[in-house]
Amino acid sequence: MIGLPNGLSNANGAINFSGTEAVIESFSGQTGGGKVTLAGFAAYAGAEPHFRVQATASHVHVDYPQTVTTEANAHLTLAGTESRSLLSGNVTILSVAIHSHSDVGSILTSAATPPSTATASTGLLAGVRFDVRIQTSPGILFRSDLAQNLQADAELTLRGTPDNPGMLGRLAVNSGDLIFFGGTYTVDQGTITFSNPNKIDPILNVDLETTAQGVDVTLNVSGPIDKLKLTYHSDPPLEFQQLVSLLAAGKTPTTDPVIASQQPPAPEQNMEQAGVSAVLGQAVANPISGRLQRLFGVSKISIDPQIVGTTSNNPQATLTLQQQVTHNITFTYIQDVSQSTPSGIRVEWTISPQYSVVAQRDIYGEFAIDLFYKKRFH
Repeated sequence: MIGLPNGLSNANGAINFSGTEAVIESFSGQTGGGKVTLAGFAAYAGAEPHFRVQATASHVHVDYPQTVTTEANAHLTLAGTESRSLLSGNVTILSVAIHSHSDVGSILTSAATPPSTATASTGLLAGVRFDVRIQTSPGILFRSDLAQNLQADAELTLRGTPDNPGMLGRLAVNSGDLIFFGGTYTVDQGTITFSNPNKIDPILNVDLETTAQGVDVTLNVSGPIDKLKLTYHSDPPLEFQQLVSLLAAGKTPTTDPVIASQQPPAPEQNMEQAGVSAVLGQAVANPISGRLQRLFGVSKISIDPQIVGTTSNNPQATLTLQQQVTHNITFTYIQDVSQSTPSGIRVEWTISPQYSVVAQRDIYGEFAIDLFYKKRFH
């Protein structure tokens, strides 16, 4: 079937036809690099054929969406008639490979909007309904440059039809580091909930933590994928505009943090606002940016098309390449693409949660080493 992500190859088996009934005595084949076996029967008596077929799959890989490859074991049963049937059973996910050009935000977006078809399904697929339980294995592996030491578990149920699949249940992320909306964050806690039996509609509630230029930032991203909302806090406290500059362009806050701390609490921001779009502007994983990341072998690449400088309003564009050398050493290369001036280089070494060292050479060739010490006063 052309519309399905997998086909069947190297099939071999025996089917016994006796009068109005066909019984699968043995049948095996390969799909997605794994093995599948079939058993069951089909009867032709009555107004329309009825059938019951059991499938057992072992270490089968499925590419859906196209940016994610899932390896799974499955025990599935398709039973009913041509006009109405039910696909039920259990699927155990063994590993998940996220392709390097993907982004966690874009993966959820693509899963929530399955590709449209020109015409509705006909024949057997038109009458199929889903009731499939999906769970993760205890030792599930996540293979990706976008996720490190990721621990997660899922209890999901696939519902709906081939034309309108739905999902119920939740996926919990317990710990790990991941690329989320273009930045590297540590997951404090996170859940992705599915509650629509007729649509794959993920609802996020994820707490993300990161440290940028000595500032600890915690973001909470919540809501459906098309109406995400952001709340945040930082240590030291920053105004919202400063946080945008810090996360989107790596710009150090210029105002006194004490003044910022006297500002009223930041209201919940809607993703459609321009400020948050700047922070999370890479949520739709730009394929060009992804190709450049692979070309340069860096963990993050961005172009800042903002107006910079305090004495000039001439727009400038800066190209930033960032490589996470180890978990506590970050190398950043910044080049003003509109000028032929030398580039800026910055190396940050986080010795401990209290101490960090930053060595940098600016575009004028001046070199500096700064030692940062953080202390919280209660």
